Amino acid sequence: MPSVLLLAVNRHQERYFNSVADGAENMDIRVIHDNRLPLVVYPRRLSAMEKEFLHSITALRLKTAEQESRDYRIGRLRRVLLQLRYHIAAYIFFLRAEKFFASNHFDLVGLWSGMKWRQKIVRYVIAGSRTLFFENGAFPGTTTIDAAGVNYASSIPRNRDFYLQRGQLAEKQLPQQLTERKPRKAHVRGDAAEQPLPEHYIFVPFQVDSDTQIVEYSPWIRNMEHLYNVLRSVIDSSEGESPVFVVKEHPSSKNNYQHLHALHAGIVFHNQANTQRLIEGAEGVLTINSSVGFEAILLNKPVITLGEAFYNIQGLVLHAESEQALTDACHNMAHPEPELRAAFLSYLYCDYYARGDWRHADAGHIHSVRKIISNTLEH
Repeated sequence: MPSVLLLAVNRHQERYFNSVADGAENMDIRVIHDNRLPLVVYPRRLSAMEKEFLHSITALRLKTAEQESRDYRIGRLRRVLLQLRYHIAAYIFFLRAEKFFASNHFDLVGLWSGMKWRQKIVRYVIAGSRTLFFENGAFPGTTTIDAAGVNYASSIPRNRDFYLQRGQLAEKQLPQQLTERKPRKAHVRGDAAEQPLPEHYIFVPFQVDSDTQIVEYSPWIRNMEHLYNVLRSVIDSSEGESPVFVVKEHPSSKNNYQHLHALHAGIVFHNQANTQRLIEGAEGVLTINSSVGFEAILLNKPVITLGEAFYNIQGLVLHAESEQALTDACHNMAHPEPELRAAFLSYLYCDYYARGDWRHADAGHIHSVRKIISNTLEH
């Protein structure tokens, strides 16, 4: 009987993984929280490759801390202390994971996202083993389960010919009502939410500065303040021809952007507005690689991307890798090609995503997850 490990790093993941494991037939699914990895470990000398890897983990965590800090800077003393703390934590967790997997062998290991530092260490320790990654699905009421990774690292094809050759798979009705994210921030003074939206605007959803989507998949936009300054440059170089940019801060962001709210008349914030309303009223959506970009495709709106996104497909979106390219794209926005859009959305909804939200996993969702695990084991 094949053995499967589902490794959780929080109680929500543990609860979900247990629901997948309970009552599974024809496979032995074990669930473990990372805090139950061996606690007693003995230090050892690391190879040059291992040192380099753990250094990259420390650097990634420092970058994340920078992205959440005022002015995106960390003081020298705090940096030294954080670097020491992060290095020790990574080293100890590495030894704990190494000890666990040295005495426990699995045919498949499932991880949530796979992009956070602890999951990255586990991936390094079990390199060569079969893996499966879980994440929220882009459609409402769906879940990503992918052997390659999630978001930009997923196995979703980027070749337009793949979709055009397949065509629309089925006439299933795609969701048209988006899931609104609940804000964690209090109402920000100076927000323009109660003012009417401009007649013509491009919607720009801010993202979480410290998220892996920005830290690892945004080659030229460093953070949201940098994005704001790029928008200013686009407006200033357009000689009055640029539309207004309407910005909405990410509800989970820890950063404060209040100093930007009244900085430029051509960039207005609508933090309390409904995201779907902002998409539907916009001439287009400009995003680094947010899920809002995918939602805009779903709602058949023009999309410009600045970073690496799984929906970066020629004919589906415009992709800009510089300020000049972005300026040109803002003046030449185009709707997704109808045939390509239909085939892309149909493939994702009918074939790629597991139906059902992992937060409210019903029997049908659990059955589909086990089927995906079984298929992964067979291939």
